Amino acid sequence: MRVGPRRGESAGGLREWADGVPGPAVRGRVRAYTGYREESPTPADRWEAPAGELILIVGFGAESRAQPEAGVGEPQAYTSFFAGMNDRPTRIAHDGHQFGMQIRLDPLGAYALFGPPMHELANRTVELSDLLGADAERWAGRLSEAPGWGERFALLDRLLAARMAAGPVPSPEVAWAWRTMRRAGGAVRVADLVTGAGCTHRHLLARFRDQVGTAPKTAARVLRFERAARLLARGEPAPAQVAAVCGYADQSHLTRDFARFAATTPAAVRRAAP
Repeated sequence: MRVGPRRGESAGGLREWADGVPGPAVRGRVRAYTGYREESPTPADRWEAPAGELILIVGFGAESRAQPEAGVGEPQAYTSFFAGMNDRPTRIAHDGHQFGMQIRLDPLGAYALFGPPMHELANRTVELSDLLGADAERWAGRLSEAPGWGERFALLDRLLAARMAAGPVPSPEVAWAWRTMRRAGGAVRVADLVTGAGCTHRHLLARFRDQVGTAPKTAARVLRFERAARLLARGEPAPAQVAAVCGYADQSHLTRDFARFAATTPAAVRRAAP
């Protein structure tokens, strides 16, 4: 399904965006596409919290700025980039002018796409050409020249499918552990994952770090935080209820994770809900 383009005003300027669902060849490994174009006189500067989906940006000329290491230093300029699995917030900024595409990748899809041990990319923002070589510029050129967002989404399907087909295949035990963790919203014990995967703790830890980017315990915390943040952003349950639903020991445990992952509080997220 392709949605868009939609247009609206953005702080005195114009904004256009379109959403796309990846095709069957990459579905599951690629979660979603968004095409965007913004012309605004107002710069943007925000913090992005960790999530269970990894972000790949293919820019069509306009630069964004991101911290090269999550939570550390000043943002640097990138046109196209990839952000690995984070366990702390990252500062993102732009001058009000954006044009490009965002690809939301499952971590195992990113592993198939890029190949190197994913823990080397954890908490990092990396120039896309460092990962794809000359393909990064070729992809940006072909995508920018396509006549519309629907054609760009279809082209992305083909480009990603071809590269993933030539990339590494996640090991069955890691794929099972990650799927189980996602279904549980992070509320799962690592010991149970080890038992279910039928391997040793050391084996699962090493393979998981290589193919997802972090230790299983850290990934589970990120997924649990993401679920809690999503519930609070809807303005539905109170923080204490969210803590119980998402598997936190208590509300103070929830509050500590929000401080670490998003530099905010559960109450602040709930107050900002529409």
